[in-house]
Amino acid sequence: MRSTCIRITVIFAVFIAINQLSGCTSGSDWDKAKQAGTYDAYQNYMEKNPGGKHFAEAEKRADSLYWKSIAGDTTATPFKTYLGKFPKGRFRHEAEAKIDQLTSDQAKKSTKARVTGTNVIIRSDHTTSSTSVGVVAKEGTIVKILDRYTSENSDEAILKRAVSVEVHGERIHLPKGKAIRIMEDRQSSVRASVITTQFGRAEATIDKTDIEAIGGETWYKIRTTDNITGWIYGKFIEEI
Repeated sequence: MRSTCIRITVIFAVFIAINQLSGCTSGSDWDKAKQAGTYDAYQNYMEKNPGGKHFAEAEKRADSLYWKSIAGDTTATPFKTYLGKFPKGRFRHEAEAKIDQLTSDQAKKSTKARVTGTNVIIRSDHTTSSTSVGVVAKEGTIVKILDRYTSENSDEAILKRAVSVEVHGERIHLPKGKAIRIMEDRQSSVRASVITTQFGRAEATIDKTDIEAIGGETWYKIRTTDNITGWIYGKFIEEI
């Protein structure tokens, strides 16, 4: 009898300890999310704690932060994405109105464009860090415009000219138009992340006169005559 009582007591103690540990983990996740105060942080909390007591508050904050990041956008795509993420979100009616307005405006704009560069990369998304889905090899190629997106990402840039930089003690060549991501802004140069053939993703110091920031520029979602669909940076597109 005494042995049975001891066993029950031990099991009960372990159960309490597990619950307390679970509560501490959830609370810690919530504290981290609040401290960061970002959309990603609240999304991370919700993914880790689908039944957490702060789930509703995290969703509310994530909703507001995501909406704030796209509210001034001039294309329909981000608002469609918002409705996908928050089908019952606080701003769903505003998102639906934006989509109707921008879709109507889009229909009035040019639907064709001329590619103004050679070997221009077609990307899977409107960012230089997204994967390539194809290349427009010939300057002057006519493509169909499907959508537009105005970038607000200030850490993206492209090279205005071909440059030679040092990576891991070696000098390597980066071609004109190469996409880079600015990591640190220095007095006359930037420390940038760049994908290289030799080393994969690497860091290099590049003179500011050799780069062109692309924050605030337009990206175009296009379709080629051979049915490749993706995004091209607006510098290489001329509407017709």
